[in-house]
Amino acid sequence: MTATNQAVRAKWRSRLRSVESAALAGLAHAALSLVGAALLLQAPTPSEGDAAAAEWYLEEAHQRTTLLGLNLVIIGAIAFVWFVAVIRRRAGDRENRFFGTVFLGSALLLAGAWLVSALLFAAPALSAYLFGVAGDSQDVALWQAGGLSMASVVAARFEAVFIVSTTTVARLSDAMPRWLIVVGYVVGIVLMVAPLPNVALTWVFPIWVTTVSASLLIRRHDIDPVPARVT
Repeated sequence: MTATNQAVRAKWRSRLRSVESAALAGLAHAALSLVGAALLLQAPTPSEGDAAAAEWYLEEAHQRTTLLGLNLVIIGAIAFVWFVAVIRRRAGDRENRFFGTVFLGSALLLAGAWLVSALLFAAPALSAYLFGVAGDSQDVALWQAGGLSMASVVAARFEAVFIVSTTTVARLSDAMPRWLIVVGYVVGIVLMVAPLPNVALTWVFPIWVTTVSASLLIRRHDIDPVPARVT
């Protein structure tokens, strides 16, 4: 391998691990998650009756819309994992081991909760797409209740833990401005104690990630690069 090729590869590796990379991954996650959730929530509610549910889920265009929403949530979860990986690398040796472990563990559990929630919401459309069978309103109610509970009960709790641990890691490593640290703790507490289930809670986390990512982009020249700990 020539010196030029090595330099190019090193440059791209640096970019993929940079603050800009984390910010862009966070923005991509927020955008994809919001759009994906909006598409999944277009399905009729069980209160509209059996006929409305069957007609909607058996429509090919609606099946494609639901599948698109599911895939956007999946890709958004992948972008979130990238966001987490870059943030951990940027914290480097300044990362507190305890909060770093909570940060990573809650992130992985959170991504899993999003995927399960999206799959539950998409299940009636997948059934119609794969088998040509649309469940009645009671079946749809079970799937949607499971998806909403996973998104606004289970995932919301993990989101609270992730936000608090991320804010603590950022405070210890000076990676966020003070006002955003205060906002992070407030949002984390609200998600932990808010009445559940609540559809509105599903929008809180993407908005917080957008705010953090925008802050990283604005302050990227003020954040010192710190090598990751090799262990």
